[in-house]
Amino acid sequence: MSALVGPGLFPFTLAALVMAGLVLVEAFSLLLGQSASGLLDGAIGHDAVGEGVGAADASEGLSPAALLSWINLGRVPFLILLILALALFALAGLILQGLATALLAPLPALAAVPLAFAATLPALRLTTRTVARLIPRDESYAVTAEELVGATAEVTLGPLDQGLPGQVRAHDRHGNVHFLRARAAADASPMATGTRVLLVDRVDAVYVAVPAPADL
Repeated sequence: MSALVGPGLFPFTLAALVMAGLVLVEAFSLLLGQSASGLLDGAIGHDAVGEGVGAADASEGLSPAALLSWINLGRVPFLILLILALALFALAGLILQGLATALLAPLPALAAVPLAFAATLPALRLTTRTVARLIPRDESYAVTAEELVGATAEVTLGPLDQGLPGQVRAHDRHGNVHFLRARAAADASPMATGTRVLLVDRVDAVYVAVPAPADL
């Protein structure tokens, strides 16, 4: 145990501990009916971030925006990307120091951290690309976001109120499933998980919902 907090391994042990803490936060938030990942994306404007870094794909050079786009920020939830980055960084560091110890001696942290970071980036790109295919996206290429206004949906992470957005599951005209961030309309009562709702508007990438009429 003492070896894990030695100077050469401490940055990677710390990354692993922070990663574990974030996983616990996400798991606990899901038990409470809200996703910490979804709440964080709503707070920082996940859709806007995705559009902003996506526009950097065609830019020349290695700008910060291009790097964020390269590791798929905007295609996976920010908290999930952060958890993956910390896990891969910790793993790369532990493997690197293990090999260095077997060959000669542990590397100084100032040398090990940049090497582990360099190994983390391509691994993170591959991992987030895979995760992006598995996580339902708010919008589909088949329809525009505005076309989902007027659709009925079911609350999957609630209750929906006028506070932080929750999540609803909706179907478009093609039958595709969309998981969307939504909150209750200003004059609507809170809507619990499982409630059928009607999406009546979309404001700042968040849908506005009211209880669905019985005849819909």
